[in-house]
Amino acid sequence: MELGRMAEILEAEVICGQENLHLDIPLAVASDMMSDVLVSTECDRVLISGLCTIHTVLTAQILDLKAVIFVRNKVPTAEMIEAARENDISILRTGFTMFAACGELYKHGLRGRRRVDEQ
Repeated sequence: MELGRMAEILEAEVICGQENLHLDIPLAVASDMMSDVLVSTECDRVLISGLCTIHTVLTAQILDLKAVIFVRNKVPTAEMIEAARENDISILRTGFTMFAACGELYKHGLRGRRRVDEQ
């Protein structure tokens, strides 16, 4: 699913990385625990999180993710936005809860791993 389509579905504000809205990102991961996000090696994912800290952006950088969507109207800091820009990571924010955001994106075709033992 294109990142721009995700933004439309979630009524999300694009904070930075508008140039990436055309990217097709087939998978999502959603968590507020970055240790859980780090266990998977797929890089063609969007990270959906309510953890609005620099650690979330750094996790996306480590995994070479192209986008982070912050839920529950979380507002990223200037430091987070700068780190995202430096690493070509788009940051979006939405008023949806994490559960609702994941459900809406899934309903429209975005997928993720169903089980922790899935590769």
